[in-house]
Amino acid sequence: MVFFYDSRAGGRHHDYDELKDSLMKTLSILYPLAGRMKDGSTTIECNDEGADFVRANVTNCDLGEFLRHPKLEDIRRLLPLHPYPNAIDPAQPMLAVQMNRFRCGGTAVAFCIWHGLVDASAMMGLFNTLAAINRGEGPINPGGLIVDTSPIFRPGNLVRSPLMPFSLNNRGKYSSKRFVFGKQDIERLRNNYYHPSEHRRRPSRVEALSAFIWAAVIRAILPVNPNLKTHLLTNVVNLRKKLNPPFHSQCLGNIFQEVAARWESEADGGERVTAGFLVGRVAEAIDKVTDDTVRKMHTEDGYLEAILGLSKAFQNAYEINVLSITSLCNIPFSQVDFGWGKPIWIGMGYTLEDFAVFLDAEDGGIEVLIGLAQEVMCNLDKDMEFNAYVSFSQIFSKPSCPLPSAL
Repeated sequence: MVFFYDSRAGGRHHDYDELKDSLMKTLSILYPLAGRMKDGSTTIECNDEGADFVRANVTNCDLGEFLRHPKLEDIRRLLPLHPYPNAIDPAQPMLAVQMNRFRCGGTAVAFCIWHGLVDASAMMGLFNTLAAINRGEGPINPGGLIVDTSPIFRPGNLVRSPLMPFSLNNRGKYSSKRFVFGKQDIERLRNNYYHPSEHRRRPSRVEALSAFIWAAVIRAILPVNPNLKTHLLTNVVNLRKKLNPPFHSQCLGNIFQEVAARWESEADGGERVTAGFLVGRVAEAIDKVTDDTVRKMHTEDGYLEAILGLSKAFQNAYEINVLSITSLCNIPFSQVDFGWGKPIWIGMGYTLEDFAVFLDAEDGGIEVLIGLAQEVMCNLDKDMEFNAYVSFSQIFSKPSCPLPSAL
């Protein structure tokens, strides 16, 4: 994740030594981030070895030039580590930060954090703590950011088997794009999909936009591969507020659960797929996640059994398409202020293959980063129903462009 700051905002000099000292103080509070993996990445040893802190100068462009048309390969060059190492190195830090100074004085603060230790909400806890300390205000909720979740999420043995493939198929050439959906257009979708006579609640903006994008992607896939009979949409649900009593909203850990909605081309009306129909499936999958279901799933190994059961269906992966959505909406990344003002943009270093990330946009809308097979993306670009709701679009990465190492 990369936060971009204009040197003219905030009223304070971008002092890199000050931020380094603030990071040291933050690690004394979020001490697992200063540890190392052991026992084949099943344990964090809090040995205080520390995090990496790197300084870099961007000498070939100003911040404004960089952000005019940001590309994935350029964002990767701002990161302190390669985000997808070939193997897990137990000596690798849990956290690395790179301070990138542009020749205009603007700054990009880039974070690489091991996903085995934090999810998006936990990252927000790190950013809030670091930012508050750097502003001279002291840590926020220092006692609530580390929580022992083992009574609910009991450790278990997960052995990868032939039924759990790392990759579903030969993915081929992918491209990714940025799309921005304005607040009014998202509200229009929510209203269009709300039918009180069906005794269904009004969909959230994430549910409505998820269904809208899923329907458009299915329409884009069918001409390319009409043999895909089953389409799954996965969403990530933050469990912190689903539990009773709830966990701290920003405590460390991967405290989320992935849920799946399903559409069958034959059982659900052939090629006549509409977002108004799909939104019910999306909301139903999310609503099933409650305190009772979470405790039952995790304390009785039900979640592991569900994963194994789903993986059996992937043996016929040539008939299944999975689109995964991770929503970072309502997590206030855009408010992270190190004393330099709010970030003017947030860049993501993800590889996007049948995968979309939602971020809050400035006006209350949603920015979507999505990666699709090249032919599917071309069809999506031609979809008039889809484009009628898009206020801005931009290519993020093109196919067949090997990404350089960010080291």
